[in-house]
Amino acid sequence: LHNPFTICFAPWFCFVVGQFLFENDRMENIFSDVIYSQFNTEFTKILRHLKPSVPAAGYVQSRVEEEFLWDCKQLGAYSPIVLLNTLLFFCCKYFGFTTVEQHRQLSFTQLTCCTRTNLNHTRTTSLRFYPTTSTEAQPDGVPAKKRKKDNVENVLEMMENLENPLHCPVRLYEFYLSKCSESVKQRSDLFFLRPDRCCVPSSPHWFSSSPLDGDTMEAMLARLLTVRELQDRR
Repeated sequence: LHNPFTICFAPWFCFVVGQFLFENDRMENIFSDVIYSQFNTEFTKILRHLKPSVPAAGYVQSRVEEEFLWDCKQLGAYSPIVLLNTLLFFCCKYFGFTTVEQHRQLSFTQLTCCTRTNLNHTRTTSLRFYPTTSTEAQPDGVPAKKRKKDNVENVLEMMENLENPLHCPVRLYEFYLSKCSESVKQRSDLFFLRPDRCCVPSSPHWFSSSPLDGDTMEAMLARLLTVRELQDRR
C-alpha cells in the first residue's frame, strides 16, 4: 500500500475506469453506486493509508490532476453525487478544508454570493464563507464585538471563473441551490445534502433535506486529496 507506484497510479486508474464507463453510455458511478459499495469501501481504506512521500527520493507527485477529474466527469454537474464531489473539491482547494469536520462547518446561511465593482468598472462575483459568530462574550474573555470582527476578517472566499463558467465555483454553487428545496436554504446547520435516489436529471430537486453521511464524505475526500494541486497546497 505504501509503494510509490501505487500512490501515483491507483487513484488515476480508477478515475480512468469511471471515464470509460461514462463515455460508453454506462451511467454507473463506481464511487457511489450501491453495486460498487464493497469496492468503494476497500479503495477508500487503501487511500486512507497511503503515505504520499518517499524520504529517499523526495515528494511523490500524484498522477491525478484537477483537469483530469473534469475530463473524467468526476467534477461538474452531471449528477447529484458528482455535483457534491465538485463542491467538496472547491472547499478543499479554496478554503483549505481537508477533514469532514471542517466541511461540516458550512451551512446555507453562512455562504453568500457577493459582487463588487473593480477599479476598471468591471464586476467580480465571489462565494464567501462567514465563520460562525457569537453575540455574547465567551469564557475566554474576548468581547463579542471583537470576536465578530475577527470572524469577518477571516472570511474565506472563492472567486468566479470567468474563463470557464462550467468550472466556476459560483455558477456551480448557484446550480446546487437550484436543485435544493426552499425549506433547506435558510438552514444554519446544513449544506452537503444526501442525494434523492428517486431523482432524474430533469427533476426540479436533486437532494433531500437530510445531511450527507460522514462515511460518504470521508470516502469522497480520500479520493479528492490525491489530486496533485491539493497535495501541492498542503
